[in-house]
Amino acid sequence: MPIRLSIKAQLILALVLLSAGGFMMHSSFHNPSKVPWGYVPYISGLLSMVALPALYYFRRTLHLANILNGFTCIIGVITMMHFSLAMRPIYPDILIVIAKFYVGLAIFELQLFPNIDAPRMVKGWALIRYPNTGFWYVHLFALAAVYAAGHFLWR
Repeated sequence: MPIRLSIKAQLILALVLLSAGGFMMHSSFHNPSKVPWGYVPYISGLLSMVALPALYYFRRTLHLANILNGFTCIIGVITMMHFSLAMRPIYPDILIVIAKFYVGLAIFELQLFPNIDAPRMVKGWALIRYPNTGFWYVHLFALAAVYAAGHFLWR
């Protein structure tokens, strides 16, 4: 097995294990049989454990996997940060989601860029365009601002 495929397989396994750990941790807090809003983390966890690794495996579905992983991580970070500020701190859970995001990003960039030794020259507005990391930072802050505005305006 070539090194590149071995690295990809190891990163996909790391994504599955991070997702499984988060899923098991959240299943005790957000049991769908007890609370109706518990279906969102349940479905997101199942998607992260089963569908995302399969989507990351094939080059054809690579962009879909990256978009789904990125936005589920952003929504998870925002809602868990709100829970941390409102109820009790769960900062380790947030760090697990951020690690899951970066593992998915590593799989994406490993497959997308054939020459990993080439320097990346991105300037100007291209920094915040997809597939650059700035795209995710802009969406994290924008969605957090919309979430905060909704929280404070529609109390």
